[in-house]
Amino acid sequence: MTNDDDALLAALRAGEDLAREHLYRTYAAQVLTWTIRLSNPGMDAEDLAHEVFLVALRDIYRFRGDSSVSTWLFGITRRITANARRRHAIRRLVGLERAAELPASGRSPEEDSLHRERRREVQRALQGLSPRHREVLALVDLDQRSTAEAAEMLGVPTGTVHSRLHAARRALAQHLRRRGWDPAGPPTAELPAAELPAARLP
Repeated sequence: MTNDDDALLAALRAGEDLAREHLYRTYAAQVLTWTIRLSNPGMDAEDLAHEVFLVALRDIYRFRGDSSVSTWLFGITRRITANARRRHAIRRLVGLERAAELPASGRSPEEDSLHRERRREVQRALQGLSPRHREVLALVDLDQRSTAEAAEMLGVPTGTVHSRLHAARRALAQHLRRRGWDPAGPPTAELPAAELPAARLP
């Protein structure tokens, strides 16, 4: 854990409002991105992200500082989204479609439409993976974290991350090919991080 993390935790435990605001502004976009990528259709990713911060602030005294704040928040996010998946049936496509997406400058309307469809298709493919495969793809391919960092965040050996990542990439590619297109390069490049929603402090 960094010195900045130590200072933030001390301020949070002291109940400082500015520390709560700093925690949210620093990690809200990342947590929302995780809840989008780990949730299933029919689940509200923004509500789940809000719940992550509620739990984090409630349990701040239990966090011993054995890992980074980011790793700690990811652990909370995993638990909350796993519980939500058990409560909700798959009904409709959500996720990155819920985030604001502005047309890129220089794209024709046809190109923009194709880009949005590819994003939706990759998101559908991600939601078809097992939670373990989705988690490792979200961390390594989408967040561009190292396998060592992903292993720490998931609490598994590095070798396990490598094997899950290989299986996840293969399953994702197979889904996309069944849908009629063979992605050139990492298909996950079609999924940028979600935009930060309006601040909504716990």
